Amino acid sequence: MADVRLYSAAGNRFAVLDAFEHMPADPAQLARLTCDRFGLDGLLLGARPSAGGDCRMLVFNKDGSRAEACGNGLRALARWAVESEHAHDSLVIETDAGARRVHCLRRGNEIVAARAELGVPRVIEREAVLAHDGQELRATLVDMGNPHCILFVPDVGRAPVSALGAALECHARFPGRTNVSFVELAGRRLLVRTWERGVGETAACGTGAGASAVAALVHGRAHSPVEVGMRGGRLQVDWDGSGVLFLAGPVEALTQA
Repeated sequence: MADVRLYSAAGNRFAVLDAFEHMPADPAQLARLTCDRFGLDGLLLGARPSAGGDCRMLVFNKDGSRAEACGNGLRALARWAVESEHAHDSLVIETDAGARRVHCLRRGNEIVAARAELGVPRVIEREAVLAHDGQELRATLVDMGNPHCILFVPDVGRAPVSALGAALECHARFPGRTNVSFVELAGRRLLVRTWERGVGETAACGTGAGASAVAALVHGRAHSPVEVGMRGGRLQVDWDGSGVLFLAGPVEALTQA
């Protein structure tokens, strides 16, 4: 897999495949094999643009399913596109959720972080009630180009992320499945753990961080910009309550084993 490069964006780990010239015949199977081999969360295909952008991003989860959006993947693909000389430091990436502008940030000559547009979030339901195991769970449902279910919890470290995340991912309320984030309010920042649709719990989730910040902001529990602490690192979310949401955070290249 010499044409595959590995990246980590706040602990969210991806392989990026250059598909400018050739698309893989079965990207879903390739995603499963690549993620299993390298211990990754997803496979990103960097392809030729079709709508005036600098490149196009296709996202495949660890289980081979296709994702419409990926905030950390967007930043990882931006670094790859610049390093592969497909684009300059400020670029537009076409995604299934729309075109997204990303600006890469350098330390010396190396790209170390990026700030990305994640589009205009939509609050689908501010106070949804989900029936689960004889209980009623209150959640905020947010569309970031992909679906998110946000639960506020008193202690994110003790939250049943694996059990409840897996159950809610496939809840009847979400026929296309959903991402599930558990959010603790910690002073002026949020502590978040996310169960990603088609992956499981990840060290970080960019759209999950964005959706968590949106939920906290609409409930009056945070002020923009919002610092989001995840197990793999820190992300910053900027949102004015109506326009485009911005996500900033680190991105690093990984060495293949």
